[in-house]
Amino acid sequence: MPVVTQPRRQLASYPVLSFFYRVFYAGGIIARVPWWVFKYGLFRRARPYGTWNFKQAFMMKLFTEIVYMDSRTEKPQPLSLEPGKEKESWVKLEPFPSNMYLSPLESETVQPTVIGGTWFPSKPSDFTSLSKDKVIVFHIHGGGFVLGDGRKDATQFLAKLYQSHGNATAIFSPQYRLASRPTSSPFPAALQDALTSYLYLVRTLGIPPEKIVLSGDSAGGNLAIGLLRYFAENPSLNIPLPRSAVLVAPWVAPVKHLWPEIAMTSNPHFSTDYLGVDFCRWGAGAYTVSSGFTPENPYITPLGHPFATPVPLFVSVGALEMLSIDGDAWAKEMARVEGNEVEAYFEPDAPHDTLLLGFVIGFEASAAEVAGRIGDFIKRHITE
Repeated sequence: MPVVTQPRRQLASYPVLSFFYRVFYAGGIIARVPWWVFKYGLFRRARPYGTWNFKQAFMMKLFTEIVYMDSRTEKPQPLSLEPGKEKESWVKLEPFPSNMYLSPLESETVQPTVIGGTWFPSKPSDFTSLSKDKVIVFHIHGGGFVLGDGRKDATQFLAKLYQSHGNATAIFSPQYRLASRPTSSPFPAALQDALTSYLYLVRTLGIPPEKIVLSGDSAGGNLAIGLLRYFAENPSLNIPLPRSAVLVAPWVAPVKHLWPEIAMTSNPHFSTDYLGVDFCRWGAGAYTVSSGFTPENPYITPLGHPFATPVPLFVSVGALEMLSIDGDAWAKEMARVEGNEVEAYFEPDAPHDTLLLGFVIGFEASAAEVAGRIGDFIKRHITE
C-alpha cells in the first residue's frame, strides 16, 4: 500500500497571500475565457469529451479552475446558526445524550454540539399523515468535508429533483461541521452531526423510519455510509433504520487522495472531472488531520470494509468522474455480502455529482435522468 502523507497547509491559504493569489488567479481565468470560447466553440475535438456540448465543456473548464483556486487558498467557510434567507425552513438541533455517540463517535477533542438544518420546501406540520407513496428524504450534502452548508443556494436544485422525481414530501439537509477553517472540525464531527440529525427526525419529530430515505452525495455519501455502518455495529442503541438509502457519487476512499499524486493523475477519468488533486488532498487531509483516527479507518474509508445492512442501497456514479472506479468497487463488494441489496447506476458521459451541480456545469438533463432512476428505486421500496 502506498505511503499516506498528510498534506501541509497551502502557502496561498494564509490571509494576505490568499487575497493576492485569488485576485491574480481570478484575473487569469477571465483572461483565458475568450480562448476557451473559441476552442470549445469551434473545435469539438478540443472538448474534454466528445459527446459534451459547448456549454458543458466550457462550464466544466471554468468550474475546474474555480475549484482549483478555492483548493489552493483553502477557502474558509464560516457556518452560521442564524436562519438567514432560509427563515422558517431553518431549524436548530440540540445534541442527544452522550451515550448515543459510541465509538468511533466518541472523541476527547470533538464533541457533539448544536447544529442547524434546512427543510425543503418547508418543514411539514404533520408527519403522521404522509400518504403511502410519499417519503421524507434526509440528505447529507457533499463538499469534500470542507465546503457546503446544505442551505437553499447550494441544495435547491437537488431538492427540487427529489420532489419531482422521488415522491419526496420534504427534504431535510443538515449543516454539519466542516473540517476547513475557521472551525476546523475533523472526524468524527461531521458523522456526529449526521447522527444528531437522523435522531432529530426519528425521535424528536417521530417520523416513521419506514418513511425516511437516507441520501448523501460525495462526502455526504461517505457520511451516509458511516451512519449505516454505525447502526449495524450498535444494535443496542435501538435506532430504527431508514427504508432505503441513496448514495450519489460517494467518496468511499479518501485515503487514496493522501497517496502520491500519481495515484490521482493516473486515474483514467482525471481529465473529465473537476475535482482535481488539490481539492481531494485538501478535503482528505483536513478531515483526518488531528482526528486521532487513521485515514484507513472504515468510517473514513469504507472501500475494503464491507458490512451487512438490511437497508436497500442505490449507488449512482458518473461514468467519467474520478470517484467512479472506487464507487463501483465499493458497490460490488457490498453486493457480495449476504443479505445486502445493492442497485448501481453509471450516469453516461457524466462528471462528478451532477445531482448537486448539474445546473452549474450544464448537466441538467443528465441529473434529471439520475433523479428519475432514484425515484423509481424509492417508489419500488416504499410500496413493498
